[in-house]
Amino acid sequence: MTRAVARLRPIADAAGLAADGEVANAAARVAAFARVALIPLLLAAEALETPRSAPDLPLAEPALVAYVVFAVATLAFVLRAHRPVPLTPFAVADTLLLVLILLGEGGAPADMRFALSVPVLVAAFVAGPRLTSQLAVLSLAGFAAAAVVSPTFGHEAPARYVVVHTFDLAWRGALAVVLSVFLARRSARIRELAESRRSLVAQALGAEARARRELAYVLHDELVQGLLSAQQDIKRARRGHAEYLDRAEDGLAGAVAQLRTQILHLHPHQLESAGLGAALDAVSAGLPLADGSHPVVAVTSAAAAADADTEVLFAVGRELLTNAVRHAGARNVALSVDVDGPYLVVCCTDDGGGMTQARRREALALGHLGLAASTERVEALGGSLEIVSGPDRGTRVRVLVPVARADTPPVAARAPAVAPPATALAGQPAGAAHS
Repeated sequence: MTRAVARLRPIADAAGLAADGEVANAAARVAAFARVALIPLLLAAEALETPRSAPDLPLAEPALVAYVVFAVATLAFVLRAHRPVPLTPFAVADTLLLVLILLGEGGAPADMRFALSVPVLVAAFVAGPRLTSQLAVLSLAGFAAAAVVSPTFGHEAPARYVVVHTFDLAWRGALAVVLSVFLARRSARIRELAESRRSLVAQALGAEARARRELAYVLHDELVQGLLSAQQDIKRARRGHAEYLDRAEDGLAGAVAQLRTQILHLHPHQLESAGLGAALDAVSAGLPLADGSHPVVAVTSAAAAADADTEVLFAVGRELLTNAVRHAGARNVALSVDVDGPYLVVCCTDDGGGMTQARRREALALGHLGLAASTERVEALGGSLEIVSGPDRGTRVRVLVPVARADTPPVAARAPAVAPPATALAGQPAGAAHS
């Protein structure tokens, strides 16, 4: 990891991302470039004034020059800054300077009024709804004040004219605020997903290490010890104690069963030789319920012949069965795999204790990332994983994976009857449930 960071550092430096402040100033840089880009439009509006336009006030040109100097200076400052630059003071200064320019150019009738929407729109993209709404209110108040104070009020700009353009500016500001809200939610979702993926990567590395330790424990403390015991029994049998042959045979049978179980965890050979149904049946056979029965597995012939990633489907099905048997406290567990239109549907239901979102988040925080990893793999195939559950109401997990079949819309997955769950958790991150 240290070597990778060292190799990426020159690339980051070349891209201008060496300092934390430079990364944090991305929004300030966008705002600064937008501020400079507004200068040609303001100069064009000044140059294209008609003779019928209201005469400029003495402060018009100084205010315009001040804005140009301010825009260029802030751009140079932001490009050279290595510490975070706040957006709010510069955005407020933008709006106030534009209000002064508008007042100097004749108030409400001036073409400069369109520029008041620019800081608000820029804030909608680079800042949050709070700053956007504040700038919208400030620009609206500034426009109304400039329109009323201007000598054109009541003549070239009657009250009705001012009211109409005030409402127009208010509508633009409200639209910018709504856009900012949607963008803020989208950014928050992206950050949440990125953090979740980083957490999953770290936890997956830990899970791999734990899996290796568990395999070493099984091989050394269980399998090897069983084989050594069988070896001693065989030696005693050779000395004339025939009764030890039965013990040796039982020990060897147990060792073979353990090997098969570990091989199934590492790579299910039944998946290649006998198909998905046989591989899931083998998993079910190794997961006894409280009454000694096993989960019911139903894989249709259409699902077995479907063009889908069987290794992912097997991993997901094994995870769902393991969760339901080991963690749900269920008396009945059923798993079905079927084709429904263009989707292959995996549905696992149980009548156990169910789960809440808080329990899922707690399990994920503790490093239990079985369903989280399954969700990542399913979504990588263009599918989805939905969980419906409730406390003491059981759980249903429904997985959709697209297959190359007819374009028929999917319907609800069918599974062997189990007590139906209640509360829907769909639309929430399928982090770690039970596992």
